[in-house]
Amino acid sequence: MTKPEQQKSGKQELAFKKGDIIYREGDYEMCLYDILFGSVALYQNYGTPDQIPIKEMNTGGYFGEMELIEARPRTTTAVAKEKTRVTVYGAEDFSACFTEKPAMVMAIMQQMSARIRELTRDYNEACRVVAEALAAEKAGREKSASLQRERQMLSDLYDAQAKPLGSE
Repeated sequence: MTKPEQQKSGKQELAFKKGDIIYREGDYEMCLYDILFGSVALYQNYGTPDQIPIKEMNTGGYFGEMELIEARPRTTTAVAKEKTRVTVYGAEDFSACFTEKPAMVMAIMQQMSARIRELTRDYNEACRVVAEALAAEKAGREKSASLQRERQMLSDLYDAQAKPLGSE
């Protein structure tokens, strides 16, 4: 199997077995992946006690696009969750998609937009709960039952994120 970073130009298909690492956090690869079939999990700090599951992608999903667009090192490790086949697009291939496959480019943009919207919503909610908790502490007031529930929900969400994907 040819590694994507060795690829000069031209898209290629790669196959992975369950547990195969597709790329590692910190790798510098100018390519994105289109999942033809299977599923891939993205992690930060993969294989360490601080491992954090970020996202699970399935057939039809794309990953690695941020590093391609920003020309920066990988921020996650991608791991095949099952037998998986992907198409790898290098920078030149992706540029060609704007004219040859505009629907694909639009799907990637929609996926990125949905991720940004979800992260923004979660961030704003966390900020609101923290601000209310701090204001209550400063004023010497007891936190309301509602605020305590919301704080517990955020704590539970954080704890769930710290568990490996699919382990329940």
